[in-house]
Amino acid sequence: MEFLWNLIAFIIALGVLVSFHEYGHFWVARKLGVKVLTFSVGFGKPLLEKTGKDGVRYVLAAIPLGGFVKMLDEREAPVKPEEVSMAFNRQSVWTRIAIVLAGPVANFLLAIALYWIVFISGQNVIIPVVGEVAETSIAGKAGLSYRDQIVAVDGDPVTTLQDMTLKLVNRIGEKGHIQFTVRPFKLSQFDVKEFDVRQTDFSSSTNLTTRELKLNIDQWQVDSTKPEVMHSLGFYHFLEFSEFGGVKSGGAADKAGIRVDDHLISIDGQKADLWHEMAKILAISAGKEVKIEIRRNGELIFIPVVIGSQVVEGKTIGLLGVERNFKPFLIKQEYGIVESLSKAVNKTYSMIELTTRVFVKLFSGEISVKSLSGPVSIAKGAGESANIGLISFLLFVAGISVNLGFINLLPVPMLDGGHFLYFVIELVKGKPLTERTQEFGLQIGMMMVFALMAFAIFNDFSRI
Repeated sequence: MEFLWNLIAFIIALGVLVSFHEYGHFWVARKLGVKVLTFSVGFGKPLLEKTGKDGVRYVLAAIPLGGFVKMLDEREAPVKPEEVSMAFNRQSVWTRIAIVLAGPVANFLLAIALYWIVFISGQNVIIPVVGEVAETSIAGKAGLSYRDQIVAVDGDPVTTLQDMTLKLVNRIGEKGHIQFTVRPFKLSQFDVKEFDVRQTDFSSSTNLTTRELKLNIDQWQVDSTKPEVMHSLGFYHFLEFSEFGGVKSGGAADKAGIRVDDHLISIDGQKADLWHEMAKILAISAGKEVKIEIRRNGELIFIPVVIGSQVVEGKTIGLLGVERNFKPFLIKQEYGIVESLSKAVNKTYSMIELTTRVFVKLFSGEISVKSLSGPVSIAKGAGESANIGLISFLLFVAGISVNLGFINLLPVPMLDGGHFLYFVIELVKGKPLTERTQEFGLQIGMMMVFALMAFAIFNDFSRI
């Protein structure tokens, strides 16, 4: 069922992205007087096709990993004398450049539109609060502590978990230090009587004492084994322990009668309503009988449980046999129409800038090629974001749209950026490259693109 959901979300996301990209080429070509023969979303065998009143053949094809706009061109087929002026190859270099760049530009405009909708609609964003920290990790050695709120990275303020993550991604592959500005996270600022998702304006806590930490990243590695930048630094974001999300069949909790949605309060009188606290108690309770206090349907219940055990890194620790169900602390971000548009443009620009930096580091060897993701990872991300809600899905599509626009601008023959490179050379030389040279470049470009896709797909399956 999860596979099917991911597949549907993937097809919807990619269909929207490809349609906008190809429509950019299509719209500009027609506006500049070039005749369009075919507009196709997808490759391969046509599933649906129709010839419009404008004479264009519209196609929905079986393989949704791209699309194309076929234009009248004397290099591909004979052209009627009266239509020669509408052939792509007869256009000025600047016209051809405009048509080629229209696809990536359409993707950037789509990202702006989606971010604009998100900012207008408002979104609940996660506050960057630290949860568990590995003592021997980069973060642990720097002094990062449980319940620290990260308020700035390298001097730049961060309000949300995403802000912080993007700042960290920007430093991947570098040496030196990442500077964190942190302050204590106070649960007293929230209504802690109800175990529910928190929504509040966190600006009221600006009077809390801050600390400056330096994380040494000389040995920092982010790859397929630790793809999350926070986890690779040795810390997790704070999540309030709510109710049990699952009870493992045959485990200690299952045998004792603990149910899904039961809320843990204490173990043998010790407070344990946070996973961090529960794990600490369970670690020294293997094989012991303890009295667990839970809240079920608003009623407090005490249940005796014989704690199970498991061996982790040579140590025997307690095992309750439950799964996490956490809810993060959230704040509401919502802006007016004009401010939202400004933020959408800035967000898209920052994503383009970040993507550029990551690609430069990837090709320079500063970032491992194991971090590349292919269609399987994208499909999983599409499904997970869609499962969270519409706003999350729109953010995902906007991010992928920026990536798609950027990739198509790379100076690789076969991509829009490769065609743009040919046209720039034509401007400099005063004449186009020979067809043989262009065909050879196209073959090299196809090999490069297919090799990159194959490597990304290999990475996808290696993570499964």
